[in-house]
Amino acid sequence: MDLELFVRALVVGYVVAAPVGPVNLVCIHRTLHMGRMNGFMAGVGGALADGLFAVVAAFGLTAVSNWMLSHDGWMRLFGGIFLVILGLRTFFTEPHDRSMKADEGSVPHAMAGTFLLTVTNPITILGFATVFASTGLASDGSYSNAAITVAGVFGGSVAWWLTLSLLVGLLRGKLETRGLKLINQISGVAIVGFGIWALASLIDHPLLAG
Repeated sequence: MDLELFVRALVVGYVVAAPVGPVNLVCIHRTLHMGRMNGFMAGVGGALADGLFAVVAAFGLTAVSNWMLSHDGWMRLFGGIFLVILGLRTFFTEPHDRSMKADEGSVPHAMAGTFLLTVTNPITILGFATVFASTGLASDGSYSNAAITVAGVFGGSVAWWLTLSLLVGLLRGKLETRGLKLINQISGVAIVGFGIWALASLIDHPLLAG
């Protein structure tokens, strides 16, 4: 196993997952309301999507990336609507209700939601391709190296979600209801903002023009 390649991929996965976005906000929200494990597994859903994008970039699956980019209008539309709905639900979540409904608090629900949030942004594949090329992780035709790269990116992404859920978990139980409600409102507004931004990007898109 090429340890150096794995470490580089690990760092890339960690860094790519770290910027604050809707998945990070979902992870924070779920950690505060439902505990570290739920928040962490929500992040793992995003990590699975990162791993999928890494597979496409590492194995040079041009047909898959072209298909995703050719349908980016529908994916952005779906993702934007999903974000707006999620943001509104987050905004109006009552922080004192720690015993949320099973479908809202379940791990599969958390993972599915963040996976969809990530995978419905096909532009991410371009970001991965760019990062791979600039860090020397681009496909060299070796399936073993590609597999190591994908494993490293996925591992790095999972490491970030573990870090975030552990850090945010330190605040759980220490924040009063008022503080949690404020976090919900700020997160909700931010997530809705991401959704509106995604929908606004379709204004000049052929999907609407046609």
